Amino acid sequence: MFGLAGRVAAGDKLPFFLYDTPYSAQNRFRDLLANSAPLVMVFMNNFGHPVTRTFVERYAATFDGLHSGGFAMVVRSRADKLSRSIGPDTLPFPLLCDADGVLYDLLEIPQRSGALTAYSLEAWQILRQARRNGYKPPKDNVLDLPLTLILDADGTVLFSHYGASLTDLPEDCDAMQAMLEELDLVPEEEAEAEDYGEESGEEYAEEYAGPDEDVPIYTPADQAPRIPGLTDADNTEEFDRTGVLRLFEDAYKDE
Repeated sequence: MFGLAGRVAAGDKLPFFLYDTPYSAQNRFRDLLANSAPLVMVFMNNFGHPVTRTFVERYAATFDGLHSGGFAMVVRSRADKLSRSIGPDTLPFPLLCDADGVLYDLLEIPQRSGALTAYSLEAWQILRQARRNGYKPPKDNVLDLPLTLILDADGTVLFSHYGASLTDLPEDCDAMQAMLEELDLVPEEEAEAEDYGEESGEEYAEEYAGPDEDVPIYTPADQAPRIPGLTDADNTEEFDRTGVLRLFEDAYKDE
């Protein structure tokens, strides 16, 4: 259809297209790339799935950690249904809606019909907690596995990863930033500033730090990341009140 054959890989070029979000229609993908490249683009299952909701929450909470590029998420949901609960200021990143799966088919994103073939341990934990809060997974549900892309301003793929499970994608926006740095995709001015900061820090450490200075290894308990699914049964109310989930009337429906 667009000249792509098989799974997309580094060096391939995505076509420019128009897309809808819950709060705007017929947006130009060309403009999104021009304003955000290098753009990290994550494809996930429908927005009503607990795993998708969990990662939306994580990405929204850690969005400031991605400062060397942009981010956009694609979900297999209808924009008009999500528009009842998602406005232009609800999320700090664009949410592209592809209910018909045009991009999913174009990029040959794999699907799984059985939970055992799509769920990681983390996904099972998320689903277990969601069930405690009333979520009922549909029978014979077909699940889209995730795809993570990094694109430059003209749509060329710089990085591609097809997930083997529903949680095989960047953990949060800090992880996306680390990917950009690892792939040397940080803007030159920013990289120079970081190098200067590291050198200054090393000089300061050599001058002021004692030879046996303690280095913190463990994250303080109050700073540790929340792991969905591991909350005690007596504290499941916290899941309902956390992050993005509280913005929606029903946390597990597209309406």
